[in-house]
Amino acid sequence: MKIIAIIITLVCCCLMFVVRRETKAALLVLGAMTLTLVDVPGVPLHRANYLLPVAFLLSEWRNLADHLRLLTGRWWIGGLLLLAIVTALIAAFTSSYVGTIKFLQSELLFTYFALAYAFWAVRGKESLKPLLQVTFLCAIVLTVIGVMNYLTKSADMVNALTAGKTSSVMEDASLGDVYLESNRFRVQSLFKLPFDYGYTCTLILLLHLWAWHRRMESWQILAVVVVCCLFGIITCECRIVWLCCFVSVSVFYLWSFPLSRNILTGIFAIYLFLFAYAAVPSVQKKVNKVTDVFKESSQTGGSSLDMRMTQMAMTLQYIDGYELLGRGQGYYAYSRTTETGQIEGLQGLESVIFHRLLERGIVGFVLWAAFYTWIGILFWRNKRQQKLLSGLGMSILAAYLTFAIGTGELGSVYPTMLLLGIVLKVIEQRKETRKLAMRLLTLIYAKKRTADVGHSDTSL
Repeated sequence: MKIIAIIITLVCCCLMFVVRRETKAALLVLGAMTLTLVDVPGVPLHRANYLLPVAFLLSEWRNLADHLRLLTGRWWIGGLLLLAIVTALIAAFTSSYVGTIKFLQSELLFTYFALAYAFWAVRGKESLKPLLQVTFLCAIVLTVIGVMNYLTKSADMVNALTAGKTSSVMEDASLGDVYLESNRFRVQSLFKLPFDYGYTCTLILLLHLWAWHRRMESWQILAVVVVCCLFGIITCECRIVWLCCFVSVSVFYLWSFPLSRNILTGIFAIYLFLFAYAAVPSVQKKVNKVTDVFKESSQTGGSSLDMRMTQMAMTLQYIDGYELLGRGQGYYAYSRTTETGQIEGLQGLESVIFHRLLERGIVGFVLWAAFYTWIGILFWRNKRQQKLLSGLGMSILAAYLTFAIGTGELGSVYPTMLLLGIVLKVIEQRKETRKLAMRLLTLIYAKKRTADVGHSDTSL
């Protein structure tokens, strides 16, 4: 299985040099959604999601100057990337827990710069067809492997891809067997963490909901995607992922459609939910797990609101005297593996807010908030003319924020940046097309008016 995954990775890297540019964006998304655990031995960087962006950049080296001019010509995308660079540099040079070059590679080249890769690769709405085809395939592959994981209670593919690696938390268990004996079994599919599996399914669901409403896909395709994605979202057994899915889908419909339609849909959904809760025991169990999160003494395994409040209080205690820049990037991971007494009470540190405050301080948290607020403003500014497309972007942003604030970023940033970059480029392309059409109409009208005046003069 590992050999097959390595071959797929290498084939995707080679395809970067022969396929159309929009297909390259789809290949990057394919890597972000299915190849997160693949390592290719014997080559620099070796991780699939490092190799694919490098292959993309190498395949575009002749166009890099044009790509850079594209960024500088759009101040808002250039500004976003500049903000990410400044944030990363501050984090890198104020910490003794991470290697500067390695951290900057991971934080920028292979994470936040995905926003630029996607922006470069996509030309317009038609460019999304390869993306839809690839994510549909991803949904099927993740579900097939997820069903096998669910039936056997062991993520055999994860074990195959991470052979020799063990969990540092669950008594050195293989990474695919972490939940084998757990009271709260979670499906991992092709991910180290089941949370990332559920989050990826949410992103795929949002993308295909938009495509169906844009009549780019049939309802049969959407039905398959919905079944596959809901399987992953439900069986990952993460209440934050369930909330993330609900919030992001709600944002998409509230943003994109008239309120009257939303009200009718909401009433129908509420009645359906109440019926399911009353008639289906498994639904009752799931709902009870969700409501337990708000209890101080939760009867369901996992995190609770009370636990997160404790983490917040401990975070504020640990940054006392380090409020401005925090304890340094990598402080939590370093302390967790070497001196656990230094992070007593932080537990899983289950929120990006806690992480930013602890390791990057108020400055790092404000820069993080500014980055995503900026993206939200871009979608808001385009809401009137491009409701569905800006709704897709805002729903992806809502999914990320709900997930990251609720359980931490984990592996969510890279796929989020890719999809946000794609949406922003399509919005920009449609704006340019509209401007060009308006100029053309103005020119035609001016020529017609001139011709009419000339004809009148001749008649006289």
